[in-house]
Amino acid sequence: MYISGEVMKPGVYRLREETTILQIIPWRADLPIGAKQKKILIIRKEDGKEKRLIVDYKKAMKGDDPNSNIVLRSGDTIIVP
Repeated sequence: MYISGEVMKPGVYRLREETTILQIIPWRADLPIGAKQKKILIIRKEDGKEKRLIVDYKKAMKGDDPNSNIVLRSGDTIIVP
């Protein structure tokens, strides 16, 4: 999995078992002040096609939207604008 964009620690990370966006950001990437937490992009390959998922990290943290805490997959790319 790859993390890039407006993060403190961009890079390539291995996933352990089932890891969600709420677990990986504070554990591996850290968001600096000013990062756009409402529009985190996850790029995923499924059946040879690129799929783009937009995650509202703030809603995920608050528990307002259970669909925002996406389970990540090997090969996903997370981009924080």
